[in-house]
Amino acid sequence: MKQNYELAYIISSRISEEQAQEISRKINDLIQAKNGIVSESQLPKKIALGYPIKKEVFTWFQTTYFNFDTLVLSDLEKNLKEEKNILRYLVLKVKKPRIKKPARTPRKPLLISKESESSSKVELGEIEKKLDEILKDSDES
Repeated sequence: MKQNYELAYIISSRISEEQAQEISRKINDLIQAKNGIVSESQLPKKIALGYPIKKEVFTWFQTTYFNFDTLVLSDLEKNLKEEKNILRYLVLKVKKPRIKKPARTPRKPLLISKESESSSKVELGEIEKKLDEILKDSDES
């Protein structure tokens, strides 16, 4: 049965960026060789770790999303363990395949014309006149 997975792993920073990309390509090819489908794979990026792992503070971080047969997943994990430059890895089940959505564009604010702003402003004198009229009407009743 095929399942959607996310594979996150960190690669030793002792190797160059090109070598880290080569390891990434090697893992993607391994997934495809086992009839898996790689839906998204990012380039390795250098990150600082919160704590040292095997005496390394900086590593290459890589994330790959793929669809893979659950029976063959153990073979993939075995190959990840054998790769000496991969310090740690994590394979997660993903409920839905990851699809990039287009970025949202903010709505443009409605423009209010200056005429409508000025017409809504009522002068203090007009308000006082209306209050006087209302008070006179209430006194007469």
